[in-house]
Amino acid sequence: MLKTISFTLIILQLLLGCQRNEESFDTSNPILVMAYSDDYYYPAGFFYEIIDSGSIYYVNTVSIKPLNDREDIWIDLSCDNIDQARLWSELTDSFSSYHRILESERETNSYFEFKRVGLVSRRDMILSRVHKESYFKPLLDKFRSSFVSGISNITDTIGQIDIAKFQSSDIKELIEYLWSSGAVGVNEKVEKTELEEAISTYTYLVSSISIIGGDWNVNDSINLYYNYFNINKMNGIITLNRQFKQGFYGKHH
Repeated sequence: MLKTISFTLIILQLLLGCQRNEESFDTSNPILVMAYSDDYYYPAGFFYEIIDSGSIYYVNTVSIKPLNDREDIWIDLSCDNIDQARLWSELTDSFSSYHRILESERETNSYFEFKRVGLVSRRDMILSRVHKESYFKPLLDKFRSSFVSGISNITDTIGQIDIAKFQSSDIKELIEYLWSSGAVGVNEKVEKTELEEAISTYTYLVSSISIIGGDWNVNDSINLYYNYFNINKMNGIITLNRQFKQGFYGKHH
């Protein structure tokens, strides 16, 4: 009987120990605190949209074609004609495995948006968007971006803008909009940002935090990246250079 009780206590101690290890991390490290925070995503003043329901989806070169006609290239589409944008949204829905009804539409200075709601449940909602080309013309192939490859210190061409329409404050909002809306294909928390202006370029730094979950008896891997968005003042071409900055051990599992 005593042996059984002792064995049970040992098992409970091991389980509690594992739970404590999993929940513990270096709380003196601000990067880890940000990484594991339930309500931190962006620093103060960072531009992002508050979406009450649904998820944002930018129609693209893949979504507007039937499965058998799709090519191995994914670039978000852009135009300045709402009829063309609506057609792309309709095509995207028709070639999707789940169909949603067009409920409403709207436009901003940066995109056309078509709210599409599921046939069975209103919770199944997509905000189908098309970039306004007068604001931003996408050029990034998301199948081959640095975010997908996992390779740092390579340069992606993100897109192009009419640089004559932009001031430094507009550059800040543009990059933060592209980042927070998922238009550059990344979903990482932002530690800080920094804008620098030179004679021929704007450079906007987005320092971001990625989390790679650990397996049994392995720590999470928390990585800090510096993402340099460079905007050419002559032609409006936007490039992104993503550099690995530092790695940290996170929670233990």
